[in-house]
Amino acid sequence: MSDIESIKAEVEALSAKLNSLKVEGGETDEVSASVQQLVDATKNLSGNYLHGAAPPVTNNLYKRNRIRIKEALAEASYVDQEITVAGWARTTRNANKGQLLFIELNDGSTGASLQCVLSSDTTEGFEECKGSGGTGASFQLKGKLIESQGEGQAVEMQVTTGILLGAVYGGNPEGTEVGGMLYPIPKKNNTLEYMRDQAHMRPRTRVHAAAMRIRHAMAFATHNFFNNHGFLYIHTPILTCADCEGAGE
Repeated sequence: MSDIESIKAEVEALSAKLNSLKVEGGETDEVSASVQQLVDATKNLSGNYLHGAAPPVTNNLYKRNRIRIKEALAEASYVDQEITVAGWARTTRNANKGQLLFIELNDGSTGASLQCVLSSDTTEGFEECKGSGGTGASFQLKGKLIESQGEGQAVEMQVTTGILLGAVYGGNPEGTEVGGMLYPIPKKNNTLEYMRDQAHMRPRTRVHAAAMRIRHAMAFATHNFFNNHGFLYIHTPILTCADCEGAGE
């Protein structure tokens, strides 16, 4: 008997036992224990695939040369370690009379961002990153992840090497000068009405990114439920005649 069949048999036996206890007026503790056993067995059943347990995912196609920001923020093992991250700047700001550069970096793996601190004294590529154009520029940053010295975040990154992957050419209407003056998503909060005119940039905003993550979770849960219960997801062909603007008359 397979694992899935044995779990099904356990669920059926517990259900029968529970029904008999209710009919016979069994003790409350005994009924509660049977209910909990039934719940646990049902969880085991729903956690298995009808065609067997899902195999572990092994990445054989490529190897990331960076750490996702989601992992850097969630796993304590990266603290005090040298890591490499990459992504787009949500905001940038200068401090200490231009000797420090703060980049709020996001790579799409999570809604949160990682604060990266670049110094003119210790960061290779500082001037190049400083002249990126600001919000929307893309970077690859290497440095040490440490506990944050300021408020608003648990950890931050002290950057030792900064590489500007893509600057923002919004300094003039022709798009030939680096700058953020004409970048379509400024630092201020943008209304949903405004973002309708910037549809291609909506995934970079917090509201739309959060909505897309919710849609992903709901769609994944729906597909996972039906897949676990033996259903197939297929695209059926659309059988129709071509009658464009009365051409078939």
